[in-house]
Amino acid sequence: MSDRFRIVKKYIDQMDYCDLLASGAPSNEFDIESKEISARIRDEHSAQDIAEIIALVFNKYFDEHDDATVFLAVAEQIEKEL
Repeated sequence: MSDRFRIVKKYIDQMDYCDLLASGAPSNEFDIESKEISARIRDEHSAQDIAEIIALVFNKYFDEHDDATVFLAVAEQIEKEL
């Protein structure tokens, strides 16, 4: 696992979209999303860019229509640690 994936996974798991982990989902529940997000992030991406990537991925996998602002706080955490 890459460092980028570990960082993304840590904060995506903490975000716990739809409270799936809190409801008993396995610890790898968001691994597919975290892998795709980490693969799309580039060094030059801002927190806003990362939030847009997270929104794109979660909207695709969960058939939602969340705006990037929903994910901005987690994106800021990811950006700080990358």
